[in-house]
Amino acid sequence: MNKHPFERILLATEHTEFDVGAERLAFAMARQCGMPLRVVIPVLSNPEFEAAAPELALRADEAIALKVSELEAQAAAAGVELDVKVRHGAQANEEIVDEATRTQTDLIIVRRRGTPSFLANLLVGEMVSKVIRDAACHVLMVPRAAQFWQHHVLAAVGQGSAAANVANVAASIAARCEVPLTLVSVASDEGSHPEMTALNAQQLDQAKAIYPATVGRIAQGHPVEQTVALAQELAADLLVVGKQRHHFIPFAGGGGTIMQKIAGALIVPTLVVHH
Repeated sequence: MNKHPFERILLATEHTEFDVGAERLAFAMARQCGMPLRVVIPVLSNPEFEAAAPELALRADEAIALKVSELEAQAAAAGVELDVKVRHGAQANEEIVDEATRTQTDLIIVRRRGTPSFLANLLVGEMVSKVIRDAACHVLMVPRAAQFWQHHVLAAVGQGSAAANVANVAASIAARCEVPLTLVSVASDEGSHPEMTALNAQQLDQAKAIYPATVGRIAQGHPVEQTVALAQELAADLLVVGKQRHHFIPFAGGGGTIMQKIAGALIVPTLVVHH
């Protein structure tokens, strides 16, 4: 069986109802790959509040201890070795990224959105967006209802510097899981069609060297609409995209980046590949 492209996986979770999809998928990936799973639980810390209200701080610590115990029980039932780290800080995203750096993580698995809010309802939660922006590794966003992929992997190959990495990572995952892989490139108009066709062919050759059961597709139109339509046509249950040059900010570009809009339109895990 082909080697999985990730050797060090970090699950970032607050163990809430919004994290169940990320936890489910992280356990499944660790079990399938036969590797231990690191977990980071970010806890917002306010030293002044904790000093002024020690009883409330104690209750909060007890609640976190219960979450750790529940995660350990779930991991034991799934046959997964777990290493849990609770990190206190002012910003959850900073604690997640710092832990990923400390452990030399290849892949962060995190929920797509948290508590409903103006920004979270748009596309992707603000905390998750900042993790993607700042992490020096790949990030897998997982909606609550998502399951581990087993039908089709769709990789969006564009003109960015991450195109080659997108093709490589997607091919490695598809090969490891033995599922079909499609590389899609979207031309905005007739004039850009030849360029995108050549780009797709180049990345297709690269992907086929890793996983021969890879096909290429060229679409024309709006990249979000075309990618979402193809994902639905193929019943893709994993989307692989590249990290954009611009920061992954939830309110940028009139409602989000192209990748955020694609991720927000599909109830499937979305892997953002680092450059």
